[in-house]
Amino acid sequence: MTPLQELRHSCAHVLATAVLRLFPEAKLDIGPPTDTGFYYDIDLDHTLTAEDLARIEEEMRKIAAEKQPFVRREVTRDEAVEIIRRIGQERYKLGRLADIPEGETISFYQNCEFIDLCAGTHVADTGKTGAFKLLNVAGAYHRGDERNKQLQRIYGTAFPSEEELKAYLDQVEQARQRDHRKLGRDLKLFHIDDSVGQGLILWTPNGAIIRQELQNFISEELTRQGYKQVFTPHIGRLGLYKTSGHFPYYSESQYPPIIERAELAELAAEGCTCAQLANKLSEGDIDGYLLKPMNCPHHIKIFASQPHSYRDLPVRLAEFGTVYRWEQSGELNGMTRVRGFTQDDAHLF
Repeated sequence: MTPLQELRHSCAHVLATAVLRLFPEAKLDIGPPTDTGFYYDIDLDHTLTAEDLARIEEEMRKIAAEKQPFVRREVTRDEAVEIIRRIGQERYKLGRLADIPEGETISFYQNCEFIDLCAGTHVADTGKTGAFKLLNVAGAYHRGDERNKQLQRIYGTAFPSEEELKAYLDQVEQARQRDHRKLGRDLKLFHIDDSVGQGLILWTPNGAIIRQELQNFISEELTRQGYKQVFTPHIGRLGLYKTSGHFPYYSESQYPPIIERAELAELAAEGCTCAQLANKLSEGDIDGYLLKPMNCPHHIKIFASQPHSYRDLPVRLAEFGTVYRWEQSGELNGMTRVRGFTQDDAHLF
């Protein structure tokens, strides 16, 4: 680890120490450093508030003032299991222990009463954790899998000095003022409405002007480079995407297939279960339609629709094609992570 990563990693342990002092029933998962700070994932029935974050941060300052040494201890796998069970953190820590390959060193770091499964490294003691600040709490699925329980992720940041921390927080505030979601609302550029669907953008007249000007600029550039404009539908036969490999290999990030009413009614009458239906779709026993996740198969079909001499090559096709992806609700973010978006897409044959 770099010295800054080491400092932030140590702050994550100080955070966990503070959380357990205030909420001893909390179950801990992981707390790594990040490019902008650190976090710790916590399983706690109580929903943390801004007031709780202030209390936790104050407790962290007390822990820092105590200058608790970070002590490394290497153990066997059986000893690790015993320690985890003794401190009552088996819910997630046993799984993290199982992730460590056989033969690799297993270590814990302890500061005062807090001990954690950790490869390290850390600063010498809690008094050397620099200037830190807790930022917010967000939901995070255990191991990033939506099928698992959603934990509470406490985010923070830390720097060697108060001056560096202040400069960073000023940058964050400036970025917040320039956040496209705030500007989009203030300038009346776009709208996201729950009744339409999260991740589906409604362009207002003001926003449409910007979008049209961008498309005009890109179209002129594509024309200069020899590309020809095409248009393709928003859906396609499921078999097309099986041929391209988009289905079923990326089905988790796509909208479910659309099956013809008559065939769906026939399957229902036969008592076909949802699992059987999914198997039939993936195995190609039944067909349907899919909201377009990519433009590539459509452009390939346009190219293949007529013979080409080598003198015709290269063939350049371009489209402002709208595609659809099933992003998880926790991943949606303004216009940067959406479920329907238009690509300035192009293919060269």
